[in-house]
Amino acid sequence: MLVYHPAFDLSHGMFRMLRLIEANPERQMKWDTFRILDLYYLFPHLLETARLPRSMTKRKRDFGRLGSKYTRVPTPRMFIQQLRGIHESTARSLAAKGFLVPAEFDEGVLVRTGREIPPELLRMFADAVEDAPLVQMLAVDMAAIPLTGEDGLKDRTGLLEHRYDAA
Repeated sequence: MLVYHPAFDLSHGMFRMLRLIEANPERQMKWDTFRILDLYYLFPHLLETARLPRSMTKRKRDFGRLGSKYTRVPTPRMFIQQLRGIHESTARSLAAKGFLVPAEFDEGVLVRTGREIPPELLRMFADAVEDAPLVQMLAVDMAAIPLTGEDGLKDRTGLLEHRYDAA
């Protein structure tokens, strides 16, 4: 049986990546930060289990009540590893199209170039009003949490290994 899931769709992945980076005030984010945020973009109900700063507690509970608009994730920690290949293909495709700086991606950072996003895609971003609060929380608030270290994003979410990160 063939089942479609947007997590494994390259076009949908490019939409999500550009949407999160465009919403970020710096228009860039670390590679692993994006990977974590993308999982929560796809499955906002998983935010309920993340240990986030007190200022985000109410919003994470609200997103947790929504459930997933796609499907349940059997084990988020394993699923984020399964997404690694599609995430990399997505980033390399956006770099090849001129939307991301290739050299920065090779260094582990997604950085937007000055290339204009097509108007149709900008309209799609604007029309996705139901996702706007989630995108704001992910791309602005959660992206501002340091990635590594005690109470970093990796530690708070438990999705990626953090114990062996350089201090």
